[in-house]
Parts: sequence; C-alpha cells; structure tokens
Amino acid sequence: MEEFIYGTEPKYSIKEVSKITNLPKPTIRYYEDIGLLQGVARDKNNIRLFSDDQIMRLRMVQCMRSTGMGIDMIRHYLGLSREVKMELKEKYSIVLNQEEILLAKKHEIEAQLALIEHKKANFKKDLNEA
Repeated sequence: MEEFIYGTEPKYSIKEVSKITNLPKPTIRYYEDIGLLQGVARDKNNIRLFSDDQIMRLRMVQCMRSTGMGIDMIRHYLGLSREVKMELKEKYSIVLNQEEILLAKKHEIEAQLALIEHKKANFKKDLNEA
C-alpha cells in the first residue's frame, strides 16, 4: 500500500484517486453521493479534488466492501466516533469481525491453492513419465 501523509489538503483529481485506489470513477462519485465520502473540494472549474484523508477513507470503504460489508453498515461504522468510548469499542468490534471474515477467506484460498498445487505436481509427474 502506498504511503500517504494524512492531511486534508485537496490535491488529487478523481482520475488520480481512481488510479491510486483502483476504484472506478463512477464508484468514487457514488460513494460521495451517498455520503460515505464527505467534504470533497472543487476547484474553480468545479473539478473534484481529494485529500490524503479522503483517499484513506476510500481505502477503508473498499476494504470493508471486499469483506462483504453492506453500504448501510459501512455508513454506520464511519459515523461512529473515535472519541466516545462506547462508539470506539463498537468500531473495534466491527474491525475484529471483518478481520475474522478475511482470515476465513484466506484459509479457504490457501486450501484451494494447496489442492491446485497437488494437481499441478501430479500432472507434472505424469508428463515427465510420458
């Protein structure tokens, strides 16, 4: 993952953000339209400009979506405060749950990869004997 200095200075075009995050431009606009991404600045030509903080927020949304989390739950998570202890605990719990989902996916992929490697070794052996 590329390193970004956290900051609110608007400096990236939507094209650059799309390249950095691998999110299509329409998806980025959609996330802004539904309130997952707020405070997007505009230049004098009304072109969107994004900050490092907004890119990191998009990456978080992207990560949560990849674990199967729905938009409403992501909106809820993003709406929770880091200042209120009960809300911070809830955010932590959500992150732990998403970690469990990803670890389960990782285990499943590792098992599938092991089967493919086994098949590959068998085919290679058969081809060498032929």
